[in-house]
Parts: sequence; C-alpha cells; structure tokens
Amino acid sequence: MKKISDEQINIEAQSGYKPLTIDSGIGLLPFSELGDREFELLCYLLVKNEVECDKHKNITSISLMQGVSERGRDCSLYYNGAVSGLIQCKKLQGRMSRPQALREIIKFLLFSIIDSELLPEPDFFEYKLYVSNDLAETTNSLIHSYSTEIEKEIQSDTISKYTQDVVSEYETFKIFENNLPVTKIIELLKRINVTASNATDLTLRVHKNDSLLSLFFNVKTVIDLDSADKIIRNALDDYGLKYLTDEDLKQLQNRISRTKEENRINLGFVDFFGYNKEFFKFLKGEPFKEVLEAVASVTRLLDKYSLEFINSKINELTFENVTIKLLGLGMIHPFSVGVVRPYLFQRLSMKVLSRKMPRELVIVFNEQASLSKRELIDSIAMQLFDASERIMKGDFSHLVGNPEDIEFKKKIYAHIHRGFNSIEDAKLTFSRDIQVIMPTLDSIEGTINGLLQEERTVVIKDASFLDSDDEMKKIAKTLNMIESNEEA
Repeated sequence: MKKISDEQINIEAQSGYKPLTIDSGIGLLPFSELGDREFELLCYLLVKNEVECDKHKNITSISLMQGVSERGRDCSLYYNGAVSGLIQCKKLQGRMSRPQALREIIKFLLFSIIDSELLPEPDFFEYKLYVSNDLAETTNSLIHSYSTEIEKEIQSDTISKYTQDVVSEYETFKIFENNLPVTKIIELLKRINVTASNATDLTLRVHKNDSLLSLFFNVKTVIDLDSADKIIRNALDDYGLKYLTDEDLKQLQNRISRTKEENRINLGFVDFFGYNKEFFKFLKGEPFKEVLEAVASVTRLLDKYSLEFINSKINELTFENVTIKLLGLGMIHPFSVGVVRPYLFQRLSMKVLSRKMPRELVIVFNEQASLSKRELIDSIAMQLFDASERIMKGDFSHLVGNPEDIEFKKKIYAHIHRGFNSIEDAKLTFSRDIQVIMPTLDSIEGTINGLLQEERTVVIKDASFLDSDDEMKKIAKTLNMIESNEEA
C-alpha cells in the first residue's frame, strides 16, 4: 500500500494555492476552489487532528494515499491496526449526483474484489464520502437511508448498469469484462456502511482548527464600517507582560537602585539605566535617532502581533459563542452578526488607546470612545442599516477592495439579507436579536479584557542572567509554559 509521509504532506500542504475566504462568521469555505490534491490533504489533516483528539470512536489512525493508483480511496482508516474504512474525496463545482456516488463506491468494491486486503471485514467497514460542495437531494436520501435506498437500486437493476460503466472506464477492470461480479458487488453494498460530509459540515469542523484554516485558505477579516476600519488601521493594541510578582519588583528595584543618578536617562516612552548622560550627548543626531527608532520598532512588533492576537480571540470566541450557539441554533438572523466584531473591536481597543495618547486626544481622534454600550450599538447599527439600504437598492458603490473581494462581499450580503423585503425588516430583526446577543457580547468582552492590561512595560536587560542559576530556572519555566500553551 502506497502511503505518504508526514514530511511530504507538510511540503504539499504549504505549497498549494490558497483560495480567498472572508472570515465573516457565516458562509461556507471555498473548498471547490482548492486543487484536487489540496482538498485531499485538507480532509486528511482534518480527520488526523480529530482522531488525535479522540473525536472518532472507530478510528485510531489514518493514512493518506499517494494520489495515483489509490484504488478507490484517498485515505485509509484503521482501528487498532486493522482497516476499518476509507475516505474518498471528491472536489466538485456542483452537487454530487446519486449515480456519481454509486459509481465511486462500486469502483472501490471492484478494487477490493481484486485485493481483499482493502476490505477485510465488510460488516465493520465505513465508506466516508467527503465532497467539496454538496450532495444532490437523491444522493442525500441514499446516504441517510442507505439500507433502504441501496435495496431500491438493487431491485431496479441499476447496480448492474453502474458496474458495467465502471468496468468499461478503467483498464484495471478489464478482467471483469466478460464476467461482471454483480452478485459480489451487491453483497458488499449491503454489508458496508456509507456516510458523507458536505461543505457545510467540513466548514464547521475546519473553523475549529485555526492552523488548518490558514494553511489552506487566504483568510481575510472584513468589516465594512468606516469607524471600525480606522480602528483596525490605526489602533495600537498591546497584550502586555504578566503582572509583576513581588520577586520581580525586588529584582528590578535592586537593578535600578545600583544605577547612579548620572546614568539614568528618562525619555518618556523609554527609560535607560546604566548609560551615562555623556554617552547620550555623544549619540546626538542620527545615532540618537537610530537608537530611539530601534526601541520603537520593538513596541511596533509587539503591537503588530498583539493586534493579530486580539483579532484571533475575537474571531475564535465569536465563532464559538455567536456563530455556533446563536446563529447555528436559529436564535438570531445572519444580518445581526454584523454588529459583533465592530462592537468588540471598538470596546477592546479603548483599553489600548487610552495609553497611546492623552485621554483628551483619544476622544478627539475617535468620537465613539466616549459612547456607552447602548450608544455604540446604535451607532454601528445605523451604519449597518445605511449599508443594507444601499444594497437593497442595488447600490454597491460603498464596497471596497479588488473585483474579487467585491464579488465575494456581494455573495455574503445576499446571504445575510435573506428574508428581508425592506430596511424596516432589517431594523425589526436587529432590534429583537440584539437582546439575545448582548449578554454574549459582554461575556466575550470580559474574557478578552482579562488578557489585556493598560499599563505595559518591556524591560531589556544585559546577559548577566546567564550567571544566575535562579534566573536560568525562571527562563526555562517561562519557555516551558509558552510551549505547553502552543501545544494545547
């Protein structure tokens, strides 16, 4: 059996084309825009991750086939070392028809007749069909009422026809041309179990794995609100360091107390200890500017990744608590989800902006900074209503981005406005939904606020810690903590 190594899988996964997807909290991932091989890799890595998290009762391991001569299966599934099933990946632009599905299953069964190791125990074997789009209605009936529906196919003699079709299509099956193994195929069809996953199911599962999502898709977070756009572009968000312990305070105090007065330089956003004032006089001009820019670059780098961290937490908690628990259960309309990310970003950014400039200027540059929760909701809602009213009139001039982005946004807007005949419908729906959403917004805001601190300090020291066993132990403990969080 030809299997592919994990090393080769990683190389292939990172080198493929990444389709654009907009992280809106709704809508399906564009699986059909992936290459055939990329779709197979995604399905393999998804199930492998789920198996490692014990989400599949009858699967303990999975292998990915080479992509050629896979003999009717892209992934082979095992339970305690024994073959227990397969995954056949079908990347299609349209819905998979019932005849297509049956021919795929029959193709594998023909291979299993040639090589019995492919299907050692039919009664305990699951044929999993993963499609990039969806299943036709008749195919859904086949999958969800398999025993009944396969009997109908057998009685109508279509199995014989489909077997003939598959045998005629593949050179490997020429040995069956004069003696079709229809009886054996029917026997196996009755014994195996068949299930399927479509784009809706796969989207929900992939969204639970951020690394997998970014590995196969070019994810863009889009917020079509001017105020939110300003925050995204201009806000400097910081996660900050852990609160200092008393031991840390003592260590810092001892370090600074040993520094002479003439070796202390205070420049507001950065303080230098241990560098003589004469040294800074020597640095005047470009060297001095270069030092300050180097220090500023450290905070800019922290700001960059802090912004990504905050966005990631908003997206993660929105998906878990709004998309799944509220939208997924039909408790709110897709339109109302549009308030969530702008509201959370505006609220959370104020904890950061309050220390990036004088408080008076914060309100000058961002008028929404002084708004109460209700006022902020109303402000964002007005912008949502304005954008929706334009869309309902066929005006898309306010959409920004390249043509591909704009077309993508149009599709999203069509989805989030379903069932609306006028802007009044949108307002009525939003007024009802916000009562349901508000407690969740407060919960998400509180969770992320617990990870942020207004006062942030970065201490850059020399290499004297290398001579201290206690310091080295603390560093090792910190690194282990970070690495364990990454694994979790």
